[in-house]
Amino acid sequence: MTNDIIRQTKTGRLVIRSAHRRRSIRAAVGVAMLHTIGATCLLGSTLQLYCLSLGAGDLYLGLLNFAIWAGGPFSLLGITLMRRFGKRRILVFWAGILPAICMAFAALLPLMGRFGWISSAWILYWLLAAAALRSITDSIGGAGWLPMLQDNVPTRISGKFFAALRTYWQSCVLASLLLIAWFLGSEPAWWKFCVVFAIGEASFIVKIFFLRQLKEKPLPENSNDLPSPWGVLKRAVADPKTRHFLGYVLLYNIAVFMCLPFQIKYLKDLGYSAGYIVAATSMVSVGAILSLRFWGKLADRFGNRSIFGISHVGIVVALAGWALVGHNAFSTVFVFVLYAGWSIFQGANGIAQIRHMFQTVPETDQSNLVIINVFIFFSIAIAPLISGLFLKLSADWHFESGGLSINNYHMLFILASALVLIPHRVCKKFQNNVEISAVEVFAIVTRPMRMLFGPFVSFPTKRNGRK
Repeated sequence: MTNDIIRQTKTGRLVIRSAHRRRSIRAAVGVAMLHTIGATCLLGSTLQLYCLSLGAGDLYLGLLNFAIWAGGPFSLLGITLMRRFGKRRILVFWAGILPAICMAFAALLPLMGRFGWISSAWILYWLLAAAALRSITDSIGGAGWLPMLQDNVPTRISGKFFAALRTYWQSCVLASLLLIAWFLGSEPAWWKFCVVFAIGEASFIVKIFFLRQLKEKPLPENSNDLPSPWGVLKRAVADPKTRHFLGYVLLYNIAVFMCLPFQIKYLKDLGYSAGYIVAATSMVSVGAILSLRFWGKLADRFGNRSIFGISHVGIVVALAGWALVGHNAFSTVFVFVLYAGWSIFQGANGIAQIRHMFQTVPETDQSNLVIINVFIFFSIAIAPLISGLFLKLSADWHFESGGLSINNYHMLFILASALVLIPHRVCKKFQNNVEISAVEVFAIVTRPMRMLFGPFVSFPTKRNGRK
């Protein structure tokens, strides 16, 4: 089967022609950037600061962040729709049009609240419902996103591509957050939230036009004979390699994301201004921009195993460091470092995860990509919900000894850091035996420095059980 878009290789494999693939990749980058701008304005720290200004507490923040990510399991429905209608059509309608409709009135809520047309409580309820509906529709359509990228991105450059893609969207996050921080100031007026939310809605609308430009491979002829979404889930869980990876994703994301929304409230409670908090969260983008291309090249050269190991060490340190944050000159700078460090090592892990997915899931049945994505979104969703419940139940927990003072937020940061050690053990079960270990990669990367200063440190040469 060949046409103007699809051609057949000598081995019989269908591929998208180079010119169309390049245009599709550019469109995918545009989709990612616009989605990121919209999510930053409508679903990021600005939304949480607005909710805090209305009196939201820890439990509400946990529920809100759960709602933002809770649509992940609905990707299973997206599998059926993808097989019936194709990837692009479900992306345009379910991940483009419907999410824009769900968030269409967000920009009006601060106005309505300012003039008393709706109470603060009802605004919080509406935002919770709108975020959940947007997440559900976006997840249904998002079932076609990774399969669409797999259609267009050659495996040999997957690390480089996803590093570049993440760099582009993190650049958008950085620019958006810095502009928002400057625009909101210390104590933002209600109309400023209206403006930021309106920009986010406009970005969601423009994203639809880029989604329409994506190209896809035809569905496999045996697509009707493939198992149902529930059957795909059972098959994925039954496979040992996939099951280990799903367990890793679940445990890792819960540990890594359980503190993220509450760091904003923690800083707010310490007395930091809204502008400072938004500027500090922009360091997540700075860390990603500075490191993603490096991690992508490193992963393509040495494999995933080393990237997983290095990222775990960095994440443990970045999470535990929050226990040292107070309201002083040191912490004012240290918070920026912690956000950037978290992003650098989380970006490394994300590169390793997606490379592992693309290397193990066959193009003939891309349903497993959706299953893995379900676990990713579900784990990110329940992480803040668990944290919100923990903080609410532990509100009275406080320990003091001499100059040491520990509250429930400190306990949460330390707990999250310790939990990263569990997925670190799990990931060893699905690593490729021919890949290079983290210690060996560290030795290779630091070789120029060791040649300059001398071999003060020796590194083991044992590779995965072999000399």
